[in-house]
Amino acid sequence: MTPFDYTPESPPQRALNRIDRLNWTLGGAFLWISNACLLAMLGLTTATMILRPMGLAPYWLWPWTMVFFIWLSFFGFFALYARLKDVRIDFIAERMGPSGMAITRIVSDAATLLVTGVLLLQVPKVIATSTGIYDGATLPAGTELPRLALSLPLFISTVLVALTAVLDIVKLAAGLPENVTDHHPEV
Repeated sequence: MTPFDYTPESPPQRALNRIDRLNWTLGGAFLWISNACLLAMLGLTTATMILRPMGLAPYWLWPWTMVFFIWLSFFGFFALYARLKDVRIDFIAERMGPSGMAITRIVSDAATLLVTGVLLLQVPKVIATSTGIYDGATLPAGTELPRLALSLPLFISTVLVALTAVLDIVKLAAGLPENVTDHHPEV
């Protein structure tokens, strides 16, 4: 069940459902961004394989391939979590009944908040050490990509994952069901 499959009853539930729908849609946008990064990465790799034997492969192809790989992973972090493609062990929780599902929901959200909290505590250190440029990732203006640009998608995804976990806890308190899906809605 996604937030689009549920009809909330009270005004607070409707407000939470609208936020949940927005979060679901944002997860889909991040999924598309991740796929675009994958396509760019594969295109650059293909270009390198075709052009290198001819002595035509520009230096910047490989660094940009790595940039898109990093961005793919970091944008995908939120996409996977928001669109329920992370690792789930519902078959165990379902055997414990509704209380088991609620307990695993709370434990999962708490673990998510712990992990994202640790990641967010590292932001100042990452910013302090992310000086300079990513060598070879040349921008159209002739400058090279700042090293900090590699980490920004991770920070954004981490904040969004933490907010998604908080949203799920609030939904549980408001009596809204957990989002679950067995299919890929994009198909």
